[in-house]
Amino acid sequence: MKKWMMMAMLTAWVSNSYAVRLGQGTQALDLSGFGDFTSSSEQLKVGYGYFIMDYLEVGGLFEVAHSQGFTAYALGPKAEYNFDLDVPVVPFVGAALLFQHTTVSVNETVNNPVSGLPESVSADESKNALSLTVMGGAKFFITDAFAISADLALSAATSDVYPKKDGDAGKTDVRLELGLRYYF
Repeated sequence: MKKWMMMAMLTAWVSNSYAVRLGQGTQALDLSGFGDFTSSSEQLKVGYGYFIMDYLEVGGLFEVAHSQGFTAYALGPKAEYNFDLDVPVVPFVGAALLFQHTTVSVNETVNNPVSGLPESVSADESKNALSLTVMGGAKFFITDAFAISADLALSAATSDVYPKKDGDAGKTDVRLELGLRYYF
């Protein structure tokens, strides 16, 4: 009897929690960060979107990322398509084309060839790049207007702007992004 009662409660919760607002005219706010597979960096991503038709969102992104010696800013358009499965979990795919500005700061201690004493040397280098990011993931709707999202993002850039674990930079990046979405 308890099993049937639990199944009935779960079914009622799932069916009542799915009144997702992903129709034409809906607006979306996105706040996310990521766990990076290739470096120990931190990122904050803020996005805005507008559904130009049911389940298709277009908008913009702004990102700020920091890692040891790397600081990056990115801005550009995004698009995302959501798949309606009539459940609170909504899979999606998307892409973003971003302009990135990255500053790399290097601070090293080297021995002075004349005196033999250690001295600090620092240098800054700035790079600009265009990057294409493709992503796929899912949103779990807590209410009809609020969702938790997780996606795998793959990025490729025209220049070495992504920090790597060895302190070097690369043109590609893979990361798991976790976020909050609000629809109105």
